[in-house]
Amino acid sequence: MRMMTMQANMGFVGEHAHIASEDEISAGLNAANKVFSSHNVDPADCAAANEKLGRDELLTREEARLCVIWGEADDMAFRALTLGWLARDVDIRLGLQDG
Repeated sequence: MRMMTMQANMGFVGEHAHIASEDEISAGLNAANKVFSSHNVDPADCAAANEKLGRDELLTREEARLCVIWGEADDMAFRALTLGWLARDVDIRLGLQDG
């Protein structure tokens, strides 16, 4: 469930990520990529800042901005991927994947 976008190897992670079809994954990644492109940021930089936040480390102002952008991209990706799904309680999140 991966797709190269900008400089990051993005995909979806979570307990229910395997449920999504290739078309749904593509729609989700395209939605996320639009967010990153609109802010002219590298998704890998946003992911790194978000991981730093997850470790409860002090963020710079720029890292905080990148976290907000990551959250927006994650939300848009989730909405695009799950468009038409009836279930709301699903664990699917945007993530970077190794190689």
